[in-house]
Amino acid sequence: MKKILACIFSLQVLAGVSQQTEISGTAIGHPGEMVRVIVYADQFSRLDSTLATVRTDVWGNFSFPVIVEKPTYAFLALGLKRGDFYLEPGNTYQFQIVDEIIQGSVFDQLPLQFNMHAGKDSLNKMIGQFNYEYNVFLYEKQREIIRSKSKSVVKDFVSKMKSAFISEMPAKNAYLENYVNYTLASLEWISSSKTDTAILMDYFVNQEVLRENIAYTDFFRDFFKEYFKTQKSYRYDELMGLMHSGQVQHIDSLLKRDDFLALDDALRELSLVSLLAWNFHNPDVSKERIIMLLQQIEDSGKYVKNRAVAKNFLHKLTYLQYGSKAPSFELPDENGDRISFSNFEGKFILLGFISSDCGPCFYDLVKLLEIQQSLASKLKIIMVVTDGELNKAMSQFDGNHQPITWLNLNDNVLIIENYEVKTFPTYVLINPDATIAMAPAPPPNENLETFIKGFMARYQNNK
Repeated sequence: MKKILACIFSLQVLAGVSQQTEISGTAIGHPGEMVRVIVYADQFSRLDSTLATVRTDVWGNFSFPVIVEKPTYAFLALGLKRGDFYLEPGNTYQFQIVDEIIQGSVFDQLPLQFNMHAGKDSLNKMIGQFNYEYNVFLYEKQREIIRSKSKSVVKDFVSKMKSAFISEMPAKNAYLENYVNYTLASLEWISSSKTDTAILMDYFVNQEVLRENIAYTDFFRDFFKEYFKTQKSYRYDELMGLMHSGQVQHIDSLLKRDDFLALDDALRELSLVSLLAWNFHNPDVSKERIIMLLQQIEDSGKYVKNRAVAKNFLHKLTYLQYGSKAPSFELPDENGDRISFSNFEGKFILLGFISSDCGPCFYDLVKLLEIQQSLASKLKIIMVVTDGELNKAMSQFDGNHQPITWLNLNDNVLIIENYEVKTFPTYVLINPDATIAMAPAPPPNENLETFIKGFMARYQNNK
């Protein structure tokens, strides 16, 4: 009977059965704030995916379940601040969020700080211990790593870490084992303890693609970015020419010239997806061509999971690009009326994000008022006050703020995240059909009005 149960359990693990994981905790002094668990939709594109969202109660407590299939790298987020941890199926996690008050923009602050207790907390604890020893080694031995010709320092450390965190572990943990192996593989690579060919064959070609393991995907990105720069199988101009041709199968044939990549179709297709994404901002090839090529893989790639990665890259690369749908909002003005895109139908919108204590934000307002008056029939300027001090912000403009619409962000913090606001002020120009014209737009003293007029002409010509 025990053998039967063990067999059933093994099959469940192999099949990747989803299990409920319990998340709870306390954020003292943060009543009614949003708490999220965020993972990556895939760890190659790093596209965020929210597993669950809840708000704290009046005492700052929160509790909610999430469903996960495999151990994965995750974030606990309170408002816009987030801290990372490793999430395992069927485990329980209790967080005590540390409230650190730091002056300045939320984007200047530290990651979310918390104390965490897990019901079965071997993974987070062991990765933490491994990372500590790994970082100490890099700090103390950096000169020897670079200068040593025998590379014995690296080899001895790799052997020691594999023994301590893999061989001598009382219970096998596949995620930890792979995390250790691929972190150490990156050390072997940067120290030249192994050749690129040896790294490729030992860790990638015809090996399992560890899509949920952050150490694997980190190393994949670092290794293949450099590998494609230094490979000798084709010339750069050949690659650019085939990207311009717009046929993904021709680029795949080019990569097949590499005798090692030719051995693994799945790895080659995944590396091709990544190669295309990495060239999105390359001035030698148009963004439209890269999008077209990624769409071909999304539609007809050989491997389902690689098609999903292509889809996620497309979403991430085209997000807030010209013509993409602008994130919606509905926020109160100074009278409490709810304002959204529909209030300004048929007009361009210049959306500005400011805080009441941001000096440069208010220097811009004089020029913004001139732009608003100049383009009054075609443009509406909206200022979103992000720190809740709407009246204070409006009072700093000498009372001459009527042509500009002022909105209060309150606790709608995801709007800042959705518009990828990194500093204040940030401006975004939105077309009359609620699509993005320019994000971010330049400040008023850097020819903003000229840019606005240019996008107005472009939009009119495209109609």
